[in-house]
Amino acid sequence: MIVSSPRRRTPAARLARLLFGCAAVAAIVCILAQLPYGVLREERARIFGEVGTVGVVEAVRSEAVPNSGMIFFIDYKYVDQDGLLRRSSSRVAAPAWRRFSPGSRVRVLYARSQPELARVPGQLFSPFQAWLRRVLE
Repeated sequence: MIVSSPRRRTPAARLARLLFGCAAVAAIVCILAQLPYGVLREERARIFGEVGTVGVVEAVRSEAVPNSGMIFFIDYKYVDQDGLLRRSSSRVAAPAWRRFSPGSRVRVLYARSQPELARVPGQLFSPFQAWLRRVLE
């Protein structure tokens, strides 16, 4: 049986390893802190299934954003599978926004596990959320 003595590291090598380990942990923590957890929770709820229903548009509105132009919203209400009236608002693209007027019908998809989490066709999502939805489908 051959026994070799463990190689002893110099104090400088130990310090370098410690600093590298701390930097790696700090980098991982910073990256995880930047993740949009709200979006992750929404998409996780949608994975368990969505229910379709018909809602009614209550209002269409637009808001001016400096240096970006206009953003368009529709406010709508719908009844979930438990019979509760829910209200929501969605940011939509301009062509979809023009199709809606107060009182018009809109198709609504809401998460089976969280009925207050709803979306409509033509709704705009952040690039990360759009990418995550493609990955999860």
